[in-house]
Amino acid sequence: MNSANRQWRLASYPDGMPTEDNWAISEGPIPEAGPETVLVKAIYLDVAPYMRGRISPQQNYTAGVRPGDLMVGGAIGQVVDSKADDYPVGQLVVTGNFGWQEYAVLKPTTMRKVDAEIAPLPCWFDFMGTNGVTAYFGLVEVGGMKAGDTVVISAAAGSVGQIAGQIAKLSGCRVIAITCSEQKLARCRQIGYDDGINCRTEQDLSAAIARGCPTELMSISIIWRDRSTMR
Repeated sequence: MNSANRQWRLASYPDGMPTEDNWAISEGPIPEAGPETVLVKAIYLDVAPYMRGRISPQQNYTAGVRPGDLMVGGAIGQVVDSKADDYPVGQLVVTGNFGWQEYAVLKPTTMRKVDAEIAPLPCWFDFMGTNGVTAYFGLVEVGGMKAGDTVVISAAAGSVGQIAGQIAKLSGCRVIAITCSEQKLARCRQIGYDDGINCRTEQDLSAAIARGCPTELMSISIIWRDRSTMR
């Protein structure tokens, strides 16, 4: 085990695309696991599009990262010291609350076990992680999706939308994408969407949806909105 915990902190707010100058590496002591917690060493740190909004001085949907703060983010790692019975040393875990650092102390309620035999480790950030869980339960449990349904998904080229579209298609549904560019529509068709709508070029979104889902052939069963599912 290393003698220090390396951490990546925000040095300054980026102007446009972030650069190396916006970050600073610091070192601190490796934390110790307390009662019912575990010490985890990072294997992968999460880098995701939502983080750009977190490193801006502008008000966002949640608290931002200020210069000098540890960068927020998830991680896939391995337990190296444990005071929690269900998480022995060597257990692989994924968490959304780790920060950009090499070591962190976590509670069992803030992480999930990872099985590298089911899927490669990086996949637990994506379709085996929060994005995949959101897509699956939103469609299957909340939406009640079944074969033959027509599913319309907004933000279809996003991290959740891409997974939701593929789940719906594999379940025997007709799937319509709503995105904001032709490039994103092309990506959606590439992964199996049946049709797509560019919301920035369509003046009447309802009419565009109707063209993709003619009522004499089918009706819309599920509309998936960004962050919500409606039946």
